[in-house]
Amino acid sequence: MYPTSKRPALCIIALIALLLIGLPITRAQDDATSGQIAIAGSDGNIHLYDPASSTFTQVSTDGDNRFRRFDWPTWSTDGRLAYFGVSVAEGDGYSLGIFVRPADGGEAEKVYTSSRENFTYAYWSPADCPAGNCRDLAVLASPNGSFFTLKRVRVSDEADPEISDLGEGAPFYWDWSPDGQSMLWARFSASLEVYDSAADEISLTYEESQGFQRAVDWSPVDNRVLSAVLNEDGTSDLMIFKGQTRTPIAEDLRSVVAFEWSPDGTQIAYLDGLDGALTVVDSTTGKFVAAPASEVVAFFWSPDSQKIAYLTFGQSDVGSSARPNFQEIVLEWHVYDLAAASSISLSLFVPTDTMIYYLSFFDQFARSHRLWSPDSRYLVYGEALSDGSQQVSLVDVTTPGVSPQTIMAGEIGIFSWH
Repeated sequence: MYPTSKRPALCIIALIALLLIGLPITRAQDDATSGQIAIAGSDGNIHLYDPASSTFTQVSTDGDNRFRRFDWPTWSTDGRLAYFGVSVAEGDGYSLGIFVRPADGGEAEKVYTSSRENFTYAYWSPADCPAGNCRDLAVLASPNGSFFTLKRVRVSDEADPEISDLGEGAPFYWDWSPDGQSMLWARFSASLEVYDSAADEISLTYEESQGFQRAVDWSPVDNRVLSAVLNEDGTSDLMIFKGQTRTPIAEDLRSVVAFEWSPDGTQIAYLDGLDGALTVVDSTTGKFVAAPASEVVAFFWSPDSQKIAYLTFGQSDVGSSARPNFQEIVLEWHVYDLAAASSISLSLFVPTDTMIYYLSFFDQFARSHRLWSPDSRYLVYGEALSDGSQQVSLVDVTTPGVSPQTIMAGEIGIFSWH
């Protein structure tokens, strides 16, 4: 997503960048509680898919994947949908376009365009903004300069959108507080700060410096925050901050650590980049809970906090014909059930370019772009096929061995929160 000087020993980002080709898949079952999937289609448009009815709704209509395209759909918890565009169309050119579709399903509005910035990342606040009856969308843009700019897009049904610049950094990661009033900022690979959205100012700067990490994580249920902190010997500890209390979760880490609270806030999963070891601990005591797997590339908590989907490098005899100059590396989905203390293996696939970007920074994207369905039944993902085409696929984690469903030609799919 954006540059950082620290890389896992497995060189996950560099290796994932080689992925190019995928596997054929078929249909899965429908479920009325599985939400909707926003898809960045191969035609350059945004589409919605309803697994319950197997029906599609086209959100954008003027993308053609040649002069104008739209991608990176992201849902708000109140049902709004944002997506982003690039256009070289005559009379309507921009390198960054921000579009927001209202929760009632009305026509999407173009709320911002710029010819001097590019999209990097976006993340909706999980709750209403401090003024009430509005929602904040935080967008990281890369302008012509050395720093990224964090922009806030405040949208409501009663007023025109408000666009403001909140801060700069390189790199720049953040997480929202569960009440949507504050953000935890991790900037310049060093500082840790709390930004107060209502006061529009940094309200707290931690004494600790960032350790070996990318994203930071605010508890989804309370005021605890999670970050790696740097030690004097050059190692880092994964630490829970609660007021003045510090609770270490993992110590003396020598590589990048990725981490995530369970949605109910009771557990923390973390991935040690040195050996890809995935570990789950109790978020109150730090006590060991489980070690689902090693050599893990990325992981994602299910919404019900009962399972963890994770990816490992897989094996495939499918030949590469789309881009033969690149080595083919296949990924495999697995799901670990905490109650059963066991894993199941699901589908093999090779990610699309958009999925490559997503997986390279999964520990940030997992909080803003959900691959799990709201009912914790399905996983959605984009895969590249050996003929050079791309498709969005859906796998049912409750029926291992059943082939995934092909939804449509596209780069990535993102589930709604409800």
